[in-house]
Amino acid sequence: MDQTGLNALLRQAQAARDAAQWSDATRLFRQAEALAPAAPEIKHNLALIAFAQGDAATARVLAEAAAALSPALWQAQALLARIHQAAGDPVAAETALNAVLARAPGNAPARLGLANLALNAFGDAQAARDLVAPLLGDPHHGDDAELTALMAALYLDTDGAALSARLMAFSRAHLRLPRLPERAPRAGRRRIGLVSPLFTNSPVHHLTFTAFAALAEHHDLHCFARSTRADEGTAAFQGIAAGWHPVAHLEPAQLAQRIAGEGIDILFDLGGWADVAALKALSAKPAARMYKWVGGQSATTGIDAFDGWIGDAWQSPAELQPLYAEPLIAIEGGYCDYAPPAALLRLRDVPKAGTALVGNPAKITAATMAAWPEGVDRVTLIDRRYLHARTLERVTALLAGHGIAVERVAAPPGHHAYLAELARCAAIVNTQPYAAGLTAVEALALGVTLLSGPAVSPVFAARHHLSHARTRGRNPTLAAQLRAIAER
Repeated sequence: MDQTGLNALLRQAQAARDAAQWSDATRLFRQAEALAPAAPEIKHNLALIAFAQGDAATARVLAEAAAALSPALWQAQALLARIHQAAGDPVAAETALNAVLARAPGNAPARLGLANLALNAFGDAQAARDLVAPLLGDPHHGDDAELTALMAALYLDTDGAALSARLMAFSRAHLRLPRLPERAPRAGRRRIGLVSPLFTNSPVHHLTFTAFAALAEHHDLHCFARSTRADEGTAAFQGIAAGWHPVAHLEPAQLAQRIAGEGIDILFDLGGWADVAALKALSAKPAARMYKWVGGQSATTGIDAFDGWIGDAWQSPAELQPLYAEPLIAIEGGYCDYAPPAALLRLRDVPKAGTALVGNPAKITAATMAAWPEGVDRVTLIDRRYLHARTLERVTALLAGHGIAVERVAAPPGHHAYLAELARCAAIVNTQPYAAGLTAVEALALGVTLLSGPAVSPVFAARHHLSHARTRGRNPTLAAQLRAIAER
């Protein structure tokens, strides 16, 4: 085959890749690879497809081969960073992105990737904000930089009204698709869509599953999985789903069409700001009615296509409606229902002593210190991110500046180990302006005291503790109330 034929083959392969037709794309790129075995771009595309299908091992081999063939192909290094981060190795991810910046100091995607690592892997919201600051206003990457800055602001800023206004403005500017034709939900047994990258051992599973399991007895649940990660939480959702739709790498317009094509009557978004592409898809209103619930539910999405925001009178009281694009729905008795797993119940009677700070260290900020409870002058730090020296040093220095000593550091490797550490504590300190969410619920279920004061911001994320301290995350009437919403 001559170069013209190879180019035609590559165009077919790229079209299949863009349409998420993974089998066809793999076959066509493999044909091209056989004709041009030293072409790094072909190996990079095969790596992208493998990663999209959840085959991280193959993706890594192919991406490393592409990077070795062409060190200037920064996209291969950027993909390696994503692969390393997904595998739980943020240091290797950071190394890959720094290699890009070493060759191209102005590379915006690499800087954005480092900011993502700073916020989510190393727990430093200010570092994330600083990394993207030079990109604000950039014609090609300014919107991504602004989004990162907004997510950092959730951990740093206490002016919730201003932050909510910025989020709504960003949503209007960047997260809109044309509306799809409206239709009414069908009568009788309905098709209920759940969209999330968090069908895992996450707050989505722990705080919503009991209600959805009850709903599945009356209606058909269709899960649109926006991640290839899988664990026992994934298996639980698969067990109650009438349909499981892997849509991790669909673009917004494709996702909107896929949801609409499934004839979804009622849709619950369980991704929120953790899945901005899905929010853009939902702006088209691909279901008859749509609701925002747990999962990236830190503040308003700014999406006016939603028919409701599922909260309660403590986290999102009616007087805060101006901060939301979504109509507020107050669930009586609390907006979630946490069913403690057996592993947690076995830890309830562990002897308890001392006070801890738990969760993403990004939550430990000046606002946390301003709301610090009286009489607490030493703490245990619990989070896997403290394995990173920079994370531990930042938090230790912040605490020391306020006269608080760190008496112990725990970096549990998994959720059960984390619960075991949490069970040893007599109390935990609530964080601000991003309050303890599932962490607070688990602590209360273990008999651990939550030390908290008033919320310093009116946004949803700052008010988690106001609900959980009253309900302890339990609401036996939630399932019936959710069913009533689904059957309106």
